[in-house]
Amino acid sequence: MGILFTKRCVLCGAMLPAAGTGKAMLCPACAGEVRQTYRCSDAVHITGAADAAAALYYTGKVRNAMQRFKFQHKQHYAVWFAAQMLPLLTERLGTWQPDLITFMPIGWLRGRERGYNQAELLAKAVAEPLGLPCRATLRKRAFTPKQSTQKDAAARQKNAGRALLPRENADVRGKSVVLVDDIITTGATAAAAVKLLREMGAAKVYVLAAAHTSGKSDKLP
Repeated sequence: MGILFTKRCVLCGAMLPAAGTGKAMLCPACAGEVRQTYRCSDAVHITGAADAAAALYYTGKVRNAMQRFKFQHKQHYAVWFAAQMLPLLTERLGTWQPDLITFMPIGWLRGRERGYNQAELLAKAVAEPLGLPCRATLRKRAFTPKQSTQKDAAARQKNAGRALLPRENADVRGKSVVLVDDIITTGATAAAAVKLLREMGAAKVYVLAAAHTSGKSDKLP
């Protein structure tokens, strides 16, 4: 992706040894924690989606790493998060049969402040090894309130439903589309995106996320 990074563990920040790590982005201790603790085994349900999957639980070190990825300009973390997502997509290629990878948009102001859309970085990193096209298909409506400010699930669903618009010249008609997102919480935003993509003519829409909050993840460290 053309992004340089220091050789530190993505999850704990420990310096990785200069020799013998290759493309490793985790220290041995955190690699073990991912296998034993953070790998998401829950079924993910998004209203309207043909199927959905998430790689990790959004908690503990994974949550902290995601926050750094999104808000502290750690764009190179996309490489690691995408590497966790790619096996999920690869094992579903036969059933999902994707024609197109797309991603959740962020608002214009947020994108200008941050300089990148983390979901777009993930989508490109997932699409490239599989030779799949990755295109923007949705845009964020201006001045949409943040989902985190909504008081309950009903309010989040209503807010999400009016937050997204089709991108000009986006063509998903008859396609099997994989929608990539960074985090699934209530699923309201993803469901709204799925609904809009179906209204735009997508034959099927699948959702793939880096992380997922759940009852189980709340109990993890």
